[in-house]
Amino acid sequence: MRAKFTYLVLFFIALFVSVYAQNNNYSFERGVPQLCENCGGCPSGTLSICICFDKLVFQNADIRAIFALLSDTGNVNIVVDPELSIKVSLKLENVSWCQVFSLLLDLYNLRAVQKEGYLYVLSNDKYWSLKFGTIENQTREKQLKSTETRTYRLTNIMASDIQDIINNLLSSKGHVSVDNATNSLIVTDIPDQFSTIEAVIDSLNVSTMQVKVVIRMLQIEKSALKELGLDLSITRTDGKLTGSSNMDLVSSVPRGEITWDIISGNFDFDVKLSAAISEGKSRILDEKTCVVLNHQKCILFSGKQIPINMLDPSGNTVTTFYQVGNKLEVTPNIVCDSRTMTCEGITETGDVVNMDIHFERSGYNPAATSPGGYDITTRSLDTKVIVNSGDILAIGSVITNEFQYSESGVPILKDIPLLGELFKYRNRSVKNTVITIIVTPEILTP
Repeated sequence: MRAKFTYLVLFFIALFVSVYAQNNNYSFERGVPQLCENCGGCPSGTLSICICFDKLVFQNADIRAIFALLSDTGNVNIVVDPELSIKVSLKLENVSWCQVFSLLLDLYNLRAVQKEGYLYVLSNDKYWSLKFGTIENQTREKQLKSTETRTYRLTNIMASDIQDIINNLLSSKGHVSVDNATNSLIVTDIPDQFSTIEAVIDSLNVSTMQVKVVIRMLQIEKSALKELGLDLSITRTDGKLTGSSNMDLVSSVPRGEITWDIISGNFDFDVKLSAAISEGKSRILDEKTCVVLNHQKCILFSGKQIPINMLDPSGNTVTTFYQVGNKLEVTPNIVCDSRTMTCEGITETGDVVNMDIHFERSGYNPAATSPGGYDITTRSLDTKVIVNSGDILAIGSVITNEFQYSESGVPILKDIPLLGELFKYRNRSVKNTVITIIVTPEILTP
């Protein structure tokens, strides 16, 4: 009964091997020659390695003898590792040379390594042991090498800013330090590492573009906005502006909205502004000019500091001063530079700047104080706007109403008590003004 079962098992094994051998998905990762890609199954091509066997029978055969047969028939030099002592029992029909070679590698966990002029067949375990041993030996060899120290003086970036980046490129024997006095990196490592380190330093130590940002805070009569080329419309979406944003202002000032406009082209805004100032239609509340590196921040604050009283853990009164007013932070990011012909993901041409804008307006009501001081209310807005270099971005803040009174009449008679009221008249007018912030970015030529 046991003998019948054994024969049955051997039958299914032989059947499996026969079907498996017909599979043309060769184990190239185990070292099957790449020429087998051109062989296919049987009938095969004209290459000697593509030969077909009508029938192969191995009964307890030494695997070295089988590879010797494949070496002769395929005209391929094959060297088998002396440690391999495998007995093979197979019965195959209508199989190609490549199928037999691939089958042997898979069934007995072997690896074929292409050497100069021959294939070296060894166990897969030994292959990886030798490979990792080689890597380990190379690592030890590096560790035994002597180190040297080189100094890199940087001119366009801070050495401390890239210290961590360089530290990640070092070997186990490497070390990097920073000399802030000369803005230099002092690198100690084995010689093999310096080519990579120097390539990274050269790619980072490049000249950074600069942007001049001019910020002006203006008070403009609403009727004079068009004279300055501004249209602070709530629904404005033309040009490169992606849309307007509304912002509720603090309760201590009239409620209003934040609106936007962009002036492009040759419109001489400064001349128009000077004319409006001379006519009393506008005045400059604050102004600041920053020359900053690309991606750096320019800040304008217009307001004052007010005291807020608080109690510390000991119960003592501590006065802290808080800034109240208008604060604008502008971070220019160059996205298109015509001098370097580089643009980042946009279809614009010329010099283009993407500005990150943070606007904050805070206020307080002096008449509504609390035991701790004043109640401060703050509203803020964050947005991005793309403009051309030299374009003018106008941010309309709050509309205020200024009441003006005038009195005229008949001289002398208008000054008579009681009766003088009959000989004079009074005029009351309302002047609407808009607090407007003007931002002009300009890419500077290196």
